[in-house]
Amino acid sequence: MRNPAANQRARKAEDVSTSRRMSGYGAALAVWTSPLYGGRAMAEDRSDDHCDLLMPILVAGYGRVGSTALMALLATDERVAFDRRYPFENRYLTYVAKLSLLASGPGRSPHLDAVQLHDFTDGRFGAMPWPTGPAKDGVPVVRPSTGEWLSGLWRTFSASVRRSRPHATRYAEKVPFWLAAMVREVMPCRVIHLVRDPRDVFLSARAFARVRPADGFGMEAGTSELDQARHTAHGLLTFAENEAADRERDDRCLVRYEDWAEHPDAVVRQLNRFLALDLSAGDAVDRIFDIHATSADLGASVGRWRHEPFSRVPRMLIERHLARQLVDYGYEIASDVRPAEAIVPGPEMRCSPDGSVTSTATSAQVQVWGEDFWVELPLEPTPADAIAELWICLRGTTGDHCSVYWPRADGAYDQTHSIHVPFRPGWHWQIARFRLDRHPLWQGMLSHLRLDLFNGTTTPGTGEVRWVRIVER
Repeated sequence: MRNPAANQRARKAEDVSTSRRMSGYGAALAVWTSPLYGGRAMAEDRSDDHCDLLMPILVAGYGRVGSTALMALLATDERVAFDRRYPFENRYLTYVAKLSLLASGPGRSPHLDAVQLHDFTDGRFGAMPWPTGPAKDGVPVVRPSTGEWLSGLWRTFSASVRRSRPHATRYAEKVPFWLAAMVREVMPCRVIHLVRDPRDVFLSARAFARVRPADGFGMEAGTSELDQARHTAHGLLTFAENEAADRERDDRCLVRYEDWAEHPDAVVRQLNRFLALDLSAGDAVDRIFDIHATSADLGASVGRWRHEPFSRVPRMLIERHLARQLVDYGYEIASDVRPAEAIVPGPEMRCSPDGSVTSTATSAQVQVWGEDFWVELPLEPTPADAIAELWICLRGTTGDHCSVYWPRADGAYDQTHSIHVPFRPGWHWQIARFRLDRHPLWQGMLSHLRLDLFNGTTTPGTGEVRWVRIVER
């Protein structure tokens, strides 16, 4: 075994090597163009940038998949910076990324007006309260792009952290599904995708919500078990689609909760190789598993859906909508489970003159050049009361909302028979969720729906639709 002095010398050498690599990123940015920079070089001049950027380690996964214990593991190497405060959810990178999106997005914020902006004591914030589009003469406003905001803020954050933690070369955070795609446009990072049997996630989240406040799980008091299952399936699918899109990348790895629980030493070795760190599982990590647990012990948290009460209908919904993921991740699934149908729009479907649809092997490609692109989706005649929700997996570069319209009794479409959800352009996969059964006019027999995608304040752009799913009531 290497002695402590040798360990210290090796770590110092690795710190120097990492520092040189990170300082070289400034030069690389000078020639790396990105959509977040409007197609311009990401950094035209970094000669005054003497800060060594912290390499982000992004822990991506839905709740109850072992992310808190993994953060405790990352805390065992002093080169990884983050606030070591349970449950490790001080999300500085997510915060500055959202700030960058707001600062570079559409202006005239509904959440911040000029009076609030002037008021030193007013803590409200939002997008810029003035118009941010080009002037009538075509001259753009004087403000940085999303990528420029984010890279500048991250440089400042990295410099501050390294002043107080000189050994730090990386920064770790539990992150939402959209952050990795955004960060990669600005700087190198490492992404750890955490997955767990979806049925166990549901049972663990439900148990967790019963004993302590738990925002984001859709387990609020009065929510039906079926609504809870839909919420869980939607959230897990969103992370899974982005994990699947990453599989050919070298900057990501996959960790199953079950392997982490049953073979921790093997997972630690995997992560040490992937991250070039010296992590070590032990009592500190075990304590987090114990504090955060909702089952009798760690062993009982694996395969809990087999022995804990779990109603058939919500379990079947989760299995149907996550059937492919269950197989991909190596989880048991009954042979009679019928996967949810995925509908992919195609050029044969009627669409508006504001865009076009072409088919690829895995999705529908959309070209948008107007503000009201739509495609009409034919259905087998179906009563509305058999459909609870509609989910659309998509991504794109334009628009600010998506909508679903259904026909009135006379066959016409109008605003009274529609639902709208916000959309923000990005190259991560998003799953727009339309809760149709909550609309008072969701009724009658349906033979088609109209999907208005990438609508609103638009510039010509592209979109992609991976699938459309009908979610049963």
